[in-house]
Amino acid sequence: MGGAAAVERDLLAPGDHDVDSTVVCVLTRFGLRRPWHLLRTYVAYRWLLRKVRQEPSAGFLHATFLVENPTTCYSLSIWADEAAIAGFGTSVAEHVDVARSVFGRLRFSSGMPEIWSTKWRLCRVSRNLNWSGFDLRSVVEPPAQEGNQGK
Repeated sequence: MGGAAAVERDLLAPGDHDVDSTVVCVLTRFGLRRPWHLLRTYVAYRWLLRKVRQEPSAGFLHATFLVENPTTCYSLSIWADEAAIAGFGTSVAEHVDVARSVFGRLRFSSGMPEIWSTKWRLCRVSRNLNWSGFDLRSVVEPPAQEGNQGK
C-alpha cells in the first residue's frame, strides 16, 4: 500500500514522524534599538511579503513574523529547498532594500549588529500540521520504507 493516502495516514498517526524532505526553515532574529522600531520593521516585513506573493518566488512556501518583546522580533520562513533561498536573495531586489532599511534600526553590541539567522532542514514533524493558509503536510512525506525505496 502506498501513495498519497498512505502518506496522509502515516502523518496522522499520533507522535512525531521522520520525514524525507528538502524543506528548509530559516529563523532570523532582529535586536532593535528602540521599541518604536518594531512597528516600522513589521511594516517593512509585510510590504516585502506582499511583493513576494504578487510575484511568487520559486521555492518560497510561507513566512511569518514573530515578536519576543518590544525590541526583539523574528522572521520565520519556510522554503522548498536551499537553492530557493539563494534564488530569493539574488532575484528579489526589494529584499535587499528592506534589509538595508532594517539595518539602521538594529542594536549593536561590541561593534556588531544584533542580527543572526539559522537554517535547518525539516526532518521530523508532529501529526498536527495545521497552519491556517499553509499546507505543510503537502510538502513533506515519510521516508521510504525498507524494501519500498526507489518506488
